[in-house]
Amino acid sequence: MRTLLKEPLFQFLFIALLLLLGERLINADDYAYDQYHIEVDDAVLLQFMQLRAKTFKPEEALQALQALSTEDRQRLMDDYAREEALFREAMALNLDKNDQIIRRRLIQKMDYLAQGFYDEADPLTEDDLRDYYGEHRDEYKKPASATFTHVFVSSERHGSDQASAMAAELQKTLNAENVPFENAPRYGERFLYNRNYVNRDDDEIGSHFGSQFQQQVFAFETGDQWRGPVQSDYGWHLVLLVKNTPSYIPSLEEIAANVFADAQREQQQQIKRKSIDKLMAKYRISDRSGQ
Repeated sequence: MRTLLKEPLFQFLFIALLLLLGERLINADDYAYDQYHIEVDDAVLLQFMQLRAKTFKPEEALQALQALSTEDRQRLMDDYAREEALFREAMALNLDKNDQIIRRRLIQKMDYLAQGFYDEADPLTEDDLRDYYGEHRDEYKKPASATFTHVFVSSERHGSDQASAMAAELQKTLNAENVPFENAPRYGERFLYNRNYVNRDDDEIGSHFGSQFQQQVFAFETGDQWRGPVQSDYGWHLVLLVKNTPSYIPSLEEIAANVFADAQREQQQQIKRKSIDKLMAKYRISDRSGQ
């Protein structure tokens, strides 16, 4: 030990350490101040702008930053500094420890950051859209729909048998007078739902009248003849069917915009999954739940 103390190198290092500790003690306020120094540059502001806008488009963000007035740029810096200060104070108080809300927020942020790779995706081609449409065409199936008006006779008010007989007599009058679509409200009784149904799909019709009525209406031929009587969950109806469109799958050209949006969404989800899978590859998971 005495030999070591006599070594010039050791003496030099010891003196340097003393000088460094002395300088830290003398200028303790300056070193404490560094902990509260928030440095803001263009890179920080660009990231802050994109996080606030919830989009990762660096070129657009740079253009927006450069276009800011002096006042707007200062306001942006103040907003960032305020959030950064609050964040640092919270971390200093260990508010992030064992807080499930903060944990969830951090997970959401990481999940959102994974979307930053969207811009790296190749533009969708026409072939891509056709492939996607071919794989998902059944999802674009349009339900059967009908346009009709009806005249209603209530079973609750008259009893089912009498209401049926009244509807049959009323049908003769409607057809004899060639009552048109627009004059239907002059006949029959008030119905719980609508009088006229224009391009309504089969599910909605079934929910208003019941499945028996639904099936019969779509079996009718269109024209100027009043059909029925048709029984519903509420009574008897006479129906004037003017349009009956069966279920069909529209062509790609008809729904190109929808297909593009759906294909792009699937592409983005795949990119996001890959980025998270890449992150998860760094982790080793041990299952001790049964122990």
